Amino acid sequence: MAKIIVTFNGLVQQEYGITKSRVTIGRRPGNDLVIDHLTVSGQHAAIDTTSSGSFVLDLGSTNGTMVNNQPVKKHLLQHGDVIDVGKYKLRFQQDVSAQTHSIPSAVQQVLTGKIKVLNGPNAGKELTLSKPLTTIGSPATLVMAISKQADQYFLRHVEGRDAPKVNGIPAGAEPLLLKGGDIIEMLSVQMQFFLA
Repeated sequence: MAKIIVTFNGLVQQEYGITKSRVTIGRRPGNDLVIDHLTVSGQHAAIDTTSSGSFVLDLGSTNGTMVNNQPVKKHLLQHGDVIDVGKYKLRFQQDVSAQTHSIPSAVQQVLTGKIKVLNGPNAGKELTLSKPLTTIGSPATLVMAISKQADQYFLRHVEGRDAPKVNGIPAGAEPLLLKGGDIIEMLSVQMQFFLA
């Protein structure tokens, strides 16, 4: 949910959560967001929220409406924009989930790391690396950890005498960045890392 934080001379006066498609701002008591100050018109501005985003509209106010110090009649709001209504500043804030919905779905697609066992009794089995940290192995024998950070995966050796290998290179305590197609060898088991 988006919200408006109203400040006057740098001091927060109120917070207003935007829960409906049109929020009116003005001096009159009938407005959703009432700002009782002579520099604010009776019906000063409105915030209209549609599937395209939230827009601020000036409703023919005497002193005008500004966004980031620029006069506007209609403006698509972005997270952090500051709307000037008279002597008041209204900061527009979107929650993180609302921001991700406005990103096109092609950009939003995140690939998930997987490991496929190539040999041994579990050959063909796949493990999806959906958690922030996945540990593989047996305590006291050999344990490796694969951590997910943003859209990248890192492998490191946690425990055991023989370190796991990535493309033949032994892993250490420092994380190794995994790339699609990398072969991980743990004791005699070979696995392939890929993104899907």
